[in-house]
Amino acid sequence: MSGESARPGVRQRCATLVTAARAGLRPTGNRVTGYLAIGAVGALIGTSLAVGAGASGTRPRLADIGAWLASSEKGEVAHAHGLTGAVDGKAALPAGMAGHPVSVAQDGDTTLVLDERTGRVVRIDASQLTAEQSADYGAAGLQLVAGGAYAYVLDPARGTVQSIDPAMTTAEGPPVELGGKPGAAVVDGDGTLWVPLPAKGTVLPFVQGRMSTAVKVAEAGHDLALTLADGRPVVTDRTAAAMKVLTVTGVRNTFELGDAFAGGDPGEVLVPAGTDGSEVPVLAAGSGDLMVVDVRSRHTLRARVPVGQKPGAPQLLGKRVYVPDESTGRLLVYDTSLSSLAEPVPVTDGAGELELFVRDGLLWVNDQDGAAAAVIDAEGEVRHIGKYATDVPSARKPGDTPVEDSVPTAWAPPQAAAPAPNDPSGQAPETPVNGPAQTAPSDPSAPSDPPDPPEPTDPPTQEPGAPGAPQAESRSGGIRLTFAEALGATPERYVLKGLAPDQTVTPDEIGPDGPFTFDVSGGSCEEQYSFTVVAEYGGGRPGKESAPSARARPCIAPGAPQEFTVTPAQGGHGGTVTWQPPQDAGGPVAYTVSGPDGTVETRDTGRTYANLKNGYTHVVSVTARNPAGSGGAAIGTLDLIPRPQTMTIVNNQSNNNSVGIRTKPSIQEGERAGSIPGMTSPEVTVTCYTKGQELTQAGETTDIWARITYLGMSGYTFDVYVHARFNPDVWECE
Repeated sequence: MSGESARPGVRQRCATLVTAARAGLRPTGNRVTGYLAIGAVGALIGTSLAVGAGASGTRPRLADIGAWLASSEKGEVAHAHGLTGAVDGKAALPAGMAGHPVSVAQDGDTTLVLDERTGRVVRIDASQLTAEQSADYGAAGLQLVAGGAYAYVLDPARGTVQSIDPAMTTAEGPPVELGGKPGAAVVDGDGTLWVPLPAKGTVLPFVQGRMSTAVKVAEAGHDLALTLADGRPVVTDRTAAAMKVLTVTGVRNTFELGDAFAGGDPGEVLVPAGTDGSEVPVLAAGSGDLMVVDVRSRHTLRARVPVGQKPGAPQLLGKRVYVPDESTGRLLVYDTSLSSLAEPVPVTDGAGELELFVRDGLLWVNDQDGAAAAVIDAEGEVRHIGKYATDVPSARKPGDTPVEDSVPTAWAPPQAAAPAPNDPSGQAPETPVNGPAQTAPSDPSAPSDPPDPPEPTDPPTQEPGAPGAPQAESRSGGIRLTFAEALGATPERYVLKGLAPDQTVTPDEIGPDGPFTFDVSGGSCEEQYSFTVVAEYGGGRPGKESAPSARARPCIAPGAPQEFTVTPAQGGHGGTVTWQPPQDAGGPVAYTVSGPDGTVETRDTGRTYANLKNGYTHVVSVTARNPAGSGGAAIGTLDLIPRPQTMTIVNNQSNNNSVGIRTKPSIQEGERAGSIPGMTSPEVTVTCYTKGQELTQAGETTDIWARITYLGMSGYTFDVYVHARFNPDVWECE
């Protein structure tokens, strides 16, 4: 279509935009939006006349800080604003999807919805609030994941992964066989797909849509769960109670979860599918043991928390860990900064499955089967969301007003209180204009006596209470214990109980005003320790002891070895590898060394290789480990390829015959590849030397031949004329 033929349509669309922008000037409290919209339309008209504009290009987007939340019962998805909790748009799913469980994959501008019962994938058009583009993958129980401009559908029953076009929802190429039944997959920010294959004990990455080499992470048959933390894939081996940070080349770090997570039902070890930062919460559903692993600093924090009858995977935002209790429809909250429980967050009025995910630095909670949802910020402020609200934009028809600046032009943010959880109307309760209702005043003509002042009373005596169970943070060389102060009577001091003979604590005691932190130094990394805090009261009153802390080690998983060097031996055939312990080893460590002789375990900080063939390179890696886990590998190359040297031809100044360059180190095998004229002593490049036919010439006898290059001619020359065997910098060829 030419520019002239496109111009009338563009003008019509621009006129519509101007009308919509002017609508922003009507008295709705959104006057600034209207002025900004008119300015934006002016720029848009100029651009549209030059290049044209599609329908979606003429409509501003919904709130950038927001999320799509599914309402499977109604067959729709609602978009909620993260800062207000208001629903600012809805899209109806295609007919037949109402009542079906769905999953939503949203990354950047891409939002896809999977019907888990039929396998239909639908794209949400945020500009039109429609869900019309779809493709049917014809199977139940599929997985849908998206990220970094890539989207995939996994079929666990068939063991396949299908790359799809996020915009068209259609397949891109044939399905790829995975070689096993996949677990729940994730996609990182670069678009790399990570697929766990528990039967093989591997995680299979797809880089830019193409299958890469599987990463071995566990024994075959172990239960594996993936988490995306700080943009990096982390796999939890729930059978072996270990957590590993992955790269496409292998395992970067390993964290041992400890006895609290080992030996039980792997299905009770709960981890989220993604976190906002580098900390990953892990919950043992049976015991209530909670561990937070910082995959960046390698610090670990342990606590014991009460869990409901049906806990879900924990989520962490800021300093709080949220555990859904699907038996009550609440979120249990543990505040790591206070080492204690906080007030639970009610979401629904009763039992129900709750979806939790972190997006844009906010925690979203959704009851897919009901009207209730919520969004929580890093400070713990909760905004309830009424998904069934009706006075919100939905799919628009020609002539309808567009959405402006993420807020519908016919709607202003409500000023009343947030709707109660599970309120089907989604509307806030009404509040009287003049404030809360007041009690009707009495007749002013009736006399009344002033009330008697209350009798002074002594404050009730408070009983001594116990402090909260300590929260244990493993650090390099020690354990930090924090606890909540005792409720009730004020103690004179707090003291720590449970120190081993080789441990010391700072401070010796803590006053009633805190800070409520003990630092324990010493102890063995091979041991796990538990402590209690005792509140001591004066006046002959007995002390009150807390519940014991979770068991923790006085060390963290080590980092990579330092000062790693690989040095070939003189003449090759081997070399030495040396390193220094990790900076924060926190005690003795062992090393796993992988090199040309396989994998060995050692506590030394070096290894020597010998009797190797020259002409090859060998990758050598060293990882440090202690009972808390292992760190990243220090990797180097033992290069045994001979280094060429420049040398001068000898014993040829009085030789009238040319010196031969042979294809083999012999005058009986091979043929001449060239020659060096007699009576000359030119420079040649000597690559290496080798054994060949023994000869006696120029008064010397040897079986050594030098491999040389002279004026572009390469081959073997009898070493009597080179003397390579006397040069320590010339290596044997093999």
